[in-house]
Amino acid sequence: MRTHEGQAKAINAEQFQKVIDFTWQTSQHPLRDIAILRVSYHSGLRCKEIAALTLDDVLDENGDIKQYLTLRKKTTKGSKGGVAYFTSPPLREALSEYLVQIRSNISTKYRNVFISRKSTPFHPVSMSRLFGTLYRNAGFHGCTGHTGRRSLAKNLNEQNVSVYNIQKILRHSSIQTTVNHYLSVDEETLANIVSGC
Repeated sequence: MRTHEGQAKAINAEQFQKVIDFTWQTSQHPLRDIAILRVSYHSGLRCKEIAALTLDDVLDENGDIKQYLTLRKKTTKGSKGGVAYFTSPPLREALSEYLVQIRSNISTKYRNVFISRKSTPFHPVSMSRLFGTLYRNAGFHGCTGHTGRRSLAKNLNEQNVSVYNIQKILRHSSIQTTVNHYLSVDEETLANIVSGC
């Protein structure tokens, strides 16, 4: 459940895999939807940024998926631009499968990576709705288009990645944003800490 306005629920890797498995079994567009979920969960991109991704953003001159994506300013929050890291093997595998098996066969004038069933790019609001539907259908209420981003921050924090590096990965201009909105400690984490004493 959401803890307060604007704060989506974070989920762990096991929970996320349940979402992936359910999406694979039930979605009308499983390869696309799984690629979208993995981009969010493994890179921390926002809905707006995922909807705006183009083939030129994602692919290098050889047609391979880039490891580091330079985000165009007009597609990011606050028009700040930045770098997104597409180095996660599950992200790269899911995105590659979608690009080869689905996207390459879609005839459209648009260069966006993710194309809706209407053969047009996703609007950020539509992308956000899609996330909510995918999570809710898999039984994860309180999860939104921001769940992947918050989950990435939480997972990195649990791996003892420095707050400074998490800030850079999420592209926050202020480290306070990272600490106050993405690294809140939940009751389960506190309970696990105390259980070891």
